[in-house]
Amino acid sequence: MKSNKLVIGLYAERSYKEVSYPHMHLRAQLLYASHGTIQVLCNDQVWIVPPKCAVWIPARVEHSMVCLSQVKLNTALIDAQAAAVMGNSCFLIRVSDLLHELLIRLNLLEAESAAKQTHAEALLNALEILIFDEIQTANSLPIQIPWPKDKRLSRICELMMQLPQHTKDLNTWADEMGTSSRTLMRLFKKQTGLSYRGWIQQMHIALALSKIADGQSMSSIAEALGYSSPSAFSAMFKRHLGITPQQFKSYEMMEDQNLITARNTIDK
Repeated sequence: MKSNKLVIGLYAERSYKEVSYPHMHLRAQLLYASHGTIQVLCNDQVWIVPPKCAVWIPARVEHSMVCLSQVKLNTALIDAQAAAVMGNSCFLIRVSDLLHELLIRLNLLEAESAAKQTHAEALLNALEILIFDEIQTANSLPIQIPWPKDKRLSRICELMMQLPQHTKDLNTWADEMGTSSRTLMRLFKKQTGLSYRGWIQQMHIALALSKIADGQSMSSIAEALGYSSPSAFSAMFKRHLGITPQQFKSYEMMEDQNLITARNTIDK
């Protein structure tokens, strides 16, 4: 790999529950699963990353990853100096149809033989520029889950993510953890920036996006997350993202149809 390249593609396949332990890169990274769902921990934030979304990770920022299904990674590593315009924070972005195809094409080209690489150099350079431009103009999604450092809170959060439909009140958690509900309430706000209820809703949105991407119905998603009705879940979702789950799902379906149409046009 040439160190002066703007963008370097990395393709990998990972199995369910496979873990990438804490590490960092000298380049910035767009961590993208073109197939499957991943969970990413970075800067005390957790992202549940469904298809059509990716996590932006600045250079030299430690992060780890867990595969929540079989996964195909079409990741991009971006020159650190160029990536500085993106800031120093990790965040989630929507991956457009164009960016999705560009990342896959980049990784396919870089996997070809050295002889073909020389022939494709101009195309690779163009792809790198287009990819970085698409990353810079992509829409971000505010669905990170702040992760507490306190061991008691961390354990509570882990248990709630495993069983999101069975959330307990702080008094119950306090009894189980041997502390007071007031202490837990104060720690939640201090370490996550959210109230206990706000943290739960943020977690629910992150989990819901993955379930929407899997094609689950609104009623099954609402039930899986412990809401009394689809309308109650939809109202919470809209308060946070500005659109209903149905609108988000319709956008996903429209993107998929556009991608199919584009491919059919190219094949003709």
